[in-house]
Amino acid sequence: MRTRLHILLLIVLCLALAVSCARRPRSTAEVPRPISSSFKISVAPFTQPTNASQLIVGRIPEDQGRIPDDMLPALDMKLREVLLTDTKRQYNFIVRQNLPPDLTEFHSSEQPQALPLWEAYGKKQGAQLLLIPQVLDWHQREGSKAGVTQSAHVRVEFFLLKVDDGTLMNRSIFEEKQVGLTENLLTVGSFFKRRGTWVTAEDLTVDGMRKAVKDLGL
Repeated sequence: MRTRLHILLLIVLCLALAVSCARRPRSTAEVPRPISSSFKISVAPFTQPTNASQLIVGRIPEDQGRIPDDMLPALDMKLREVLLTDTKRQYNFIVRQNLPPDLTEFHSSEQPQALPLWEAYGKKQGAQLLLIPQVLDWHQREGSKAGVTQSAHVRVEFFLLKVDDGTLMNRSIFEEKQVGLTENLLTVGSFFKRRGTWVTAEDLTVDGMRKAVKDLGL
């Protein structure tokens, strides 16, 4: 029995080492460059594109999960908390009431066409750089920390827009559907970080926010 336990622990340790090595950048070119502190970063409220024309880039996921309207302001507060605790810069957090309706209204185009709207929005807000957080897919956990009938699954994207010329400086993508350790041993790092519990869609989104801080060099 002890031999089997030792073998299992060895396998877990080897997988953890493999995951750690796989996540290391292969060259310095892959390391995100920090954004200069001379730039003023404004942070837009969370939105969820629900048709192709509302996208900046990309596509709408199949069987897209819709986030409840009252959850978007809650994510705004979570993002504020992450930015103020995980970075050492100041931000201008734009209130949701200043979000123009044409950014979320339906358009007939089947191609992403929201970038010019965000550029105009950023200019109206006096932003140099505009951080645009979006929820592309949202499936809440069904169950509890101890067990689920459906695990949480989210896809969130973060765009850093240079407002004066409409250039997308960078983009961070986070997508995860939580699975059990027995389904995928490569999730061992997340398994221990989450103390072996089933997390909510909000929890996954916060992980995406922290990834964005690193990806975008904030």
